[in-house]
Amino acid sequence: MSRFLRPVISLLRPQVSSTPPLSRINPQIVRLSSTKVAWPYIYRTYASPSMAPNLDSYFKSVDSSADSFVDRLRQAVAIPSISADEERRQDVVKMGMFLKSQLEGLGAHMEARPLGKQPGKEHLELPPAIVGRYPAKKDESKKTILVYGHYDVQPAELSDGWNTEPFKLTEDAKGRMYGRGSTDDKGPVLGWVNVIEAHKKAGVEFPVNLLMCFEGMEEYGSEGLDDFIMAECKPGKFFADADACCISDNYWLGTEKPCLTYGLRGCSYYSIEISGPGQDLHSGVYGGTAQEPMTDLVRVMGSLVDTNGKIQIPGLYDLVAPLTDE
Repeated sequence: MSRFLRPVISLLRPQVSSTPPLSRINPQIVRLSSTKVAWPYIYRTYASPSMAPNLDSYFKSVDSSADSFVDRLRQAVAIPSISADEERRQDVVKMGMFLKSQLEGLGAHMEARPLGKQPGKEHLELPPAIVGRYPAKKDESKKTILVYGHYDVQPAELSDGWNTEPFKLTEDAKGRMYGRGSTDDKGPVLGWVNVIEAHKKAGVEFPVNLLMCFEGMEEYGSEGLDDFIMAECKPGKFFADADACCISDNYWLGTEKPCLTYGLRGCSYYSIEISGPGQDLHSGVYGGTAQEPMTDLVRVMGSLVDTNGKIQIPGLYDLVAPLTDE
């Protein structure tokens, strides 16, 4: 089995999903990766009953294509698709187009859906959502799996402490690969490209209809994605016929042990504005009489969380869905 295609199977219930809009698509949320353990599960659970689960030729195809798979990852890592850096926005778009072209070359129907302007930076267009379907024409006899991933990355510089150039895929003597995005999340996303290619080369029928949604702003708050998902999960829209969702952006316990992920924590963002005098005031004249904005800010910040870590913002916990029995 190729060293960069590893088995992960985990099941998510929608009430604990960290991406609520996706959980509304279907009551069953399934997180799977395209690997030796996951694929027999998909064949048994989602494929047509007439399809044989013998995948020997498929795995031989995976192993024989290892070098080309690594080269594909090398090309992707070389694109500095840093979503937080507006000077790299064209590189983010370039990475999205690279992913789109790779899938189109294998017969998938792909689209680059515009997401509009970036909030607070209206001079910038958000990177497109790369969405598509494989096979290009839906097979009504098969279930439909929606795959999510992202093609943007965090900033990285050699001076940050990297031992190798972050945007050059490097393999050490133990076969470990280093490069920004090789794990989060270009490697897992390209795993789906590799899976499609391996099926085609092996002459093995693909077990499901595959819907794909890859975004370019995950590392910057997924701006634009929520509205897109909510619009496209309505009847007749792109996500409407998904039977399950596979999120290819998760963790392992070490380097060889997969894990079941039941849910992930999220973030809530708030802004605080403190107003004060309209000009500098001399401390010898106004000290102790005029309110100091910095002192007010520290006081407000210190009141947000108590000593036990409980958030003190009124009504915040009312927004959290209650735990269910299961």
